[in-house]
Amino acid sequence: MDATTLWYWVSSLGLAALLYRPTKKFILVQRFKRTAAKLRRPLTEEEIKDLEKKTIPITVFIVLTFSFLFNSVLMGKYFKYI
Repeated sequence: MDATTLWYWVSSLGLAALLYRPTKKFILVQRFKRTAAKLRRPLTEEEIKDLEKKTIPITVFIVLTFSFLFNSVLMGKYFKYI
């Protein structure tokens, strides 16, 4: 594995780690609002915990996909990697 490939993987995973928390919060708030509006009542603690558990895989997929594609574009543009 050469240095450029290593940098691609490390920077992609680093970007994903940095974007995970704000993206999770954003998705969670949107899901809270939509679910509360659909049910027409405030959510219970159990419902909130369930939504938090369901948000994690969605967030991981979105953040990893974005970070790898973003770094692919940057590496291809500036380093002629991909």
